[in-house]
Amino acid sequence: MLGLLGGLLVHREPSTAILVCVVVVAILGLAMLGDKAFPWAIVTVAVLPWYPFLTEAAEAPIVKQKVLCSAVAAAPLAPWLWSLAMGGRRTRPSRGALLMGFLFLGLAILIYENLHGLNAVIQSGIVGYVFIGVTFLCARRFGDGEGWPAASFAGLSILILMAADAYVKNPSGRIGYFVGYPITYGALVSALLPGALLFASRRSLLLAAGLAGASAVMLIFCQSRSSWIAVVVMLIIVAAIQARAGNYQALRAIGAGIVILTVLILSTSSLHRLVAEKLAAKQASSQSVTHREFSYSYGIHELGLRPIFGAEEPGFSGKESATKTNIGAVDNGYLSIAADMGLVGLLAAVIPIGVALRALSRCVRFRVTPTYDLSLALGIVGMAVVAAFYDSFYWAQLDLLLGAMGGVLSTRVARIGSDVDEAELAAESDGDQTGEETPRWPEPGRPLGWLGSSS
Repeated sequence: MLGLLGGLLVHREPSTAILVCVVVVAILGLAMLGDKAFPWAIVTVAVLPWYPFLTEAAEAPIVKQKVLCSAVAAAPLAPWLWSLAMGGRRTRPSRGALLMGFLFLGLAILIYENLHGLNAVIQSGIVGYVFIGVTFLCARRFGDGEGWPAASFAGLSILILMAADAYVKNPSGRIGYFVGYPITYGALVSALLPGALLFASRRSLLLAAGLAGASAVMLIFCQSRSSWIAVVVMLIIVAAIQARAGNYQALRAIGAGIVILTVLILSTSSLHRLVAEKLAAKQASSQSVTHREFSYSYGIHELGLRPIFGAEEPGFSGKESATKTNIGAVDNGYLSIAADMGLVGLLAAVIPIGVALRALSRCVRFRVTPTYDLSLALGIVGMAVVAAFYDSFYWAQLDLLLGAMGGVLSTRVARIGSDVDEAELAAESDGDQTGEETPRWPEPGRPLGWLGSSS
C-alpha cells in the first residue's frame, strides 16, 4: 500500500512523496527507539536549520509556517501517542498537571478568539508558546527515560558542525542565523551543553574537554553575551551544589577547566584578540542599549495597562517594537510575554523554570548531586538566563526544549534526596529495639512532589 501510494505521489507531487517517506521513516524510528524517541524528536526539531544558513539579519524560515508548526507539534505528540498505544499509565493522576492543562487550553482558546481564525494562529511563535504546556505534559510520560544525554550530545555536535561551516564560509559575520538568530543559537547551546557534557564525560574526559572547548569557541563566534552569562551562572550553580555536597574532586575539575581555558585565551594573542573583538561592547551607547531601555519602559507600561491577560496575542509586543523602532523584538522575554499574555501567561510560561529551581533547591537541601537531574535543571536555567535579555519564548525550538526538560524533571524532582531519606530510615530502624517495621509516613511540612510526581 505504501509503495502504491508512493508511486502515485511521485507521479503527481514529488515533494509530497518525499514528505510521506520522511513520515514513514520517522514512525519506524519511533518504534525502534521506544521511550528514547521523545528526547531525540525534541532535540532534532530544535537544532534543524529552519532558517537561511548565511545571512546578516533575522529572516523568515525557509519552509512554510504550516510545515514548521507541524514539525513543532509532531515532536512531542508523535512519541507520546506511540507510547500511549504501547503501554498503560506511567504516572499517577495529578491535579497540578490537570490544572496546567486547563490553563494552557484556556490560553489557546483566548488567543484563537482574539486572532479570529486558525490561519492567524499558525505561526511558529504562537504555536511554540502554546506547546510549552503541551510538551511539558507529554514529557511527564517519559520521566524514566535515559535518552536525554545522548540526544543532547548529538544535537550539540550538529550545532557545532553547522556553526563551523558557517564560520568558514563567512568569517566576518555572526554565526547562528540558521536557527533563527545568533542569540537563539547561544540559548540552544546553553540548553544542550549540560546533558552533552554528561554523555561525553561518561565515555572520555578528553571528549568532554573537547566538546566544552568547541562549544566555548562557537559561543564566541555567535557573539551572544547573554549565553556567556548563562554559562557562568550554570558554573556557579554547579560549583555551589558540589561544594554543598562536599564533592571537592568535581570542584577541582571545574576550577582546572576554567583556569586552562582562561590561560589559553590570555596566552594566545590571536585568540585573545578574537575574544575581545567578538565579546566587547563596541558601542556603549549604541542602538542596542537604546532599544533595551525602550524595551523595559514599554514592557512595564503595557503590563500596567493590561496586567491579567495582556494583549492576548503572543508576538504583539514584537510588532509594536517594530513600528516604534527598527527592531522587532523586546529585549526581555519575561516582559515580552507579560505584555502579550499578562501575568497569567507569564506564570504559565515559567512553570518549567520553577520545576528546575525546585530541583536545584532539593540538591542543596539534601547535599546530593544527581547528574541526570542536574543536567536537565541546568539546561532550563541556561535558557531562563538568556530569556532575561531576549524574547526566548517566541522561538519554538527553545519552547520545545523548555517544556520537555521541565516535564521530565517534574516527575523526578521528588526523588532527589530520596536515597538520603532511606538511609535515615535505615539508621532509625537499626536503633529500634522492638524489631517491628515502622511504617514510612511523609514528614510534616515535606512536599509530596510538585504536579503529583511518582516516587
